[in-house]
Amino acid sequence: MKRFIITTLIGAAMSLQANARNGFAIVVDPESYREARTEIEAYAQAIEQVNDWKVFTVVDQWGVPDSIRARLISLYHQKQTPLVGCVLVGDIPIPMIRDGQHMTSAFKMDQGNDRKQSSVPSDRFYDDFGLQFKFIDKDQGAPYYYYSVMPGSQQRIRPNLFSGRIRPTDAGGTSRYDKLRSFLRKATAGKMRKRQLQQLFYFSGHGYISESKMARIDEKASYFEHFPALKGRTNTIGYMDHTDQNPIKERLMNELMRTDLDLAILHHHGYWNTEYLNGTNRPYTVRAAKEYIISNLRKHIYEAKQRGKNYDSLRVVLLKKFDVPATWVADALSDSLARLDSIADAAADLHLEDFGIYGYRPNVPVVIIDACFCGSFHRDNCIANEYIFQPGGTVAVVANSVNALQDKWSDRFIGLIAEGGCVGDLVKYAGYLESHVIGDPTFGYAPQTEAVDLHSMAVKKKPANWRRLLKSGTPDQQAMAIEQLYRLESITSEELLGIYETSPYGIVRLQALLTIANYRDAHFIKAVELASQDGYELAQRTAIKLMAQSGDKRLIPALIKLAITNNTSDRCNFNVTAALCCYPKDELQAEFARQYDGPSVQYIRKDSVRSVILNAIVRSADRLAVDIDSLPSPETTAKQRRFTIRALRNTMVHYKIPALLDYLKHCGNEEIQVMLLECLGWHPYSYQAPAIAGTALEISGDTAYPQAVRDEALKTYNRIHAK
Repeated sequence: MKRFIITTLIGAAMSLQANARNGFAIVVDPESYREARTEIEAYAQAIEQVNDWKVFTVVDQWGVPDSIRARLISLYHQKQTPLVGCVLVGDIPIPMIRDGQHMTSAFKMDQGNDRKQSSVPSDRFYDDFGLQFKFIDKDQGAPYYYYSVMPGSQQRIRPNLFSGRIRPTDAGGTSRYDKLRSFLRKATAGKMRKRQLQQLFYFSGHGYISESKMARIDEKASYFEHFPALKGRTNTIGYMDHTDQNPIKERLMNELMRTDLDLAILHHHGYWNTEYLNGTNRPYTVRAAKEYIISNLRKHIYEAKQRGKNYDSLRVVLLKKFDVPATWVADALSDSLARLDSIADAAADLHLEDFGIYGYRPNVPVVIIDACFCGSFHRDNCIANEYIFQPGGTVAVVANSVNALQDKWSDRFIGLIAEGGCVGDLVKYAGYLESHVIGDPTFGYAPQTEAVDLHSMAVKKKPANWRRLLKSGTPDQQAMAIEQLYRLESITSEELLGIYETSPYGIVRLQALLTIANYRDAHFIKAVELASQDGYELAQRTAIKLMAQSGDKRLIPALIKLAITNNTSDRCNFNVTAALCCYPKDELQAEFARQYDGPSVQYIRKDSVRSVILNAIVRSADRLAVDIDSLPSPETTAKQRRFTIRALRNTMVHYKIPALLDYLKHCGNEEIQVMLLECLGWHPYSYQAPAIAGTALEISGDTAYPQAVRDEALKTYNRIHAK
């Protein structure tokens, strides 16, 4: 296939594929291009052959994010073969995003901290053209470019392209270019194999989503909706829980080294260099209980010594607190015991070094790591990088560059990767600043039925095409049709409610529920009420989260019904407790009395249970309301005000918003006003959202306020007002 290079400050090597309908860009630094040109060309040819996309190889001669972004925007807007995706290969500059924490799922760090730690490494800079950025600075000696999200920018994630990142480094003693060449050969071979998805595996680690069994049971059921071809077969979906074995690490590694495994979804906590798998072994005998206590006490005392603290005083406190004999901690400072503890701790989790120590070579092509920080691609190394740069078969990892929310829909649209979509689509439609594909974003499985060209449909933007898919497509295709019709403003909240009420598929109902939330109308309230009793645990859990995010008093009866119910899943119970503090205590108590005294509520020792539930309601409802009331008080310290306002980003007492808006307008404190506006912008689903947007718009145009306050007000208005 003939190729040519247009030499400019940013050159583009383009294929001459005449029949391609869409385009794809490989963005690569000059040295990586020289070192791996043969492999890059082969990878590009595989994309053209398998995906039917025209490939543009953009050789970055500047090393400046803005120039790369401008070239991608130009290719996206061209009439012929417009871009649908890109991959950033080698030493491509890393945007470090500031003032955009509301576009992450969970990241909330004081930006007064070190900027490398308090910024979000994100390639949304390259793939989402609705975002507007202001350049701040560049780190010396590192490829980090810091940008602030501008007040007038779009304030939600809606990428124009899907993207991926292939960033080898010299970590581990192997040249980055050797790693790059090896990976590209592996990715090319993986594409040409045209593999079908026939075996899926998922894992649940210690402490994740309250270790809810019901959530994991329903998750398996949802995979049969995501992948209808797996239904009715034998052993197509495997599951492993951290409680199956302690340590579970080797068993998990063995599973992911299977050559017949096609997709792995890993739910656990994480860090850039660690997958946290097991917790401490639970004791089941008296002897084990004693050893458990001794081990915990010993670790506390030894760590106090290592940190230079008064470990003798701590020892006395612990002995008294737990009423145990001194002989139990007599050897607490033993180096040999500390080494044994360290070995046990290391065995509980999967670390970067374990890939080399154990010869861990994952063969599953796609891994989704639903954890914090495992996709920190800006570091010299991270867990996701180790997966793709090993000699095994893994070519793509979906992971997060910073921390991530446990309750998010982590496998949204996942079925599309076996129906004509690709791994990049999972991140494109996830809607988060921190989510990334590490590896080949173009990888997808060969469809087992007729494929649907979802990328071309998205480019054409014709509602009729999506309506046909909504009527006759697979569950994930129907869910994507809902998403696209909403973006095209071609679906109403009434239609969405009808879809929710009639769809037999949990993932379609969940998509309808999340979409209808943007309308904040009576149909939304009805959908949340229904979903609070949905048989699909994730839909029910999402409805409870929306109750907390709405605060509409019409939802109180549904919330109290959940609080009274005896067999709600662990994670749903956790979210019910959080939602209670968003509503007025007196109205919660009145509704509790009305429902609990009804004949349908049956409990052994009903009066005792009444006290337990009622006390939980009262404690939860009072928790933040009191702190909000104290904000204007002269006795409240600046530190207490900052703490209260920051807490309201996670959980809002919605009926207190009018008081917060009044305080915002009249407190006269620039720092507090900026913090309050930023906090209020986290609540677009609140029934008070119109009041928030109105006040923010008013402040943004009022020159009596400082410019920083006006800028934050404009950002909050755009966050709340956006559809």
